[in-house]
Order: sequence, then C-alpha cells, then structure tokens
Amino acid sequence: MTKRTLVLIGFLALAVASRLFILGGTNWVNFSPIASMALFAGIYFNQKIQAISWTILAVWLSNLLLNNFLYTEYYPSFSFGFDGVHMGIFALITLLGSKLNQQKITALNFISTNLASGIGFFLLSNFAVWLSSDITYAKSLQGLFTCYAAGIPFLKNTLASQFIFSAIFLGSFEYLKNRIPALN
Repeated sequence: MTKRTLVLIGFLALAVASRLFILGGTNWVNFSPIASMALFAGIYFNQKIQAISWTILAVWLSNLLLNNFLYTEYYPSFSFGFDGVHMGIFALITLLGSKLNQQKITALNFISTNLASGIGFFLLSNFAVWLSSDITYAKSLQGLFTCYAAGIPFLKNTLASQFIFSAIFLGSFEYLKNRIPALN
C-alpha cells in the first residue's frame, strides 16, 4: 500500500470519527462528513472501484458503530450496519467526485459539485423514505412533497457540513500534496 493510499484512508477514518458530532445534540443532526468523504474519495483515489469500496467500507463501519452503540432505541437488536440506499447514494457521490478528479478544482466546480452532492443526497434519501414508508406518507405526489417538506429542516446542516468538510478534506490534502511529493 502506498503512502498516498494510507493518507487517503486516514482521511476517511477521520470522517468516520467525525460522525460523532451527533453526540453534540439535536442541533447537529445531519451535520455529517460522510458525503464530503465520498466526494473526497472519488477525487483522490485513482481507481473508481477503490474509491467506491473505501467509501462503502467507511459508511458501513460508522453505521455498525453508531447503530449498535448510539442508536440503540432504533436498533434494539444487533445491527449489521448495512443500508443499501444510503450506501448507493454515497457511491453515486463518489462517482461524481471521480468526474472532478479529471479536472482542475476551481471555485465554480467546487461549489457546483458540493451543491449537487448535498441536494442530490436530500432528494434521493427523502425519495427513498417516501417510497419505503407505508404509514407516514401517502403514495401520491402530495405525499412525496410532504416528505420533502419534512426533510427541509435537515437540509441546512447537510449543505453546511458538505461545504465545511469538503473544504477541510480537499484543502488539507492539497496542502499535504504540496509538502509531501509521495502523495502526488
């Protein structure tokens, strides 16, 4: 394993640990580094399959820990941490990052890619909630809009964390690349 790969995995481990912001209370709901981590993996891992695999592994490990130690009221028995919908969404964000890998990172593509990641996550995850909910939301256009409306309060933290963590991850790794030639 190269130094570059080890450093990239270290960044992913920091992202997993950062999911513990939720311990700060309800104000931190959806303030998560995971979508930024997925974007980061897509940008910096040279192979798409490697980027997606590390992303899925990081999501799975953090779900495994959080579901079994923090969210025990939702998971009264052991949770294997597998959530195919969210893992699929994060894989898509990783692929979006791999597109950015092929370009120079500019302010415009940083903003547009992070907006696409945050809003895409919001739209896809809430659509999945609506689709899988048998009781909460009617299977109609109005039910779908109601589901999206219920998710709007969480969108602020989703977008804020998307931009903050992406800036930290990308800025830090670019800084390290300039200091340590082996990371290029």
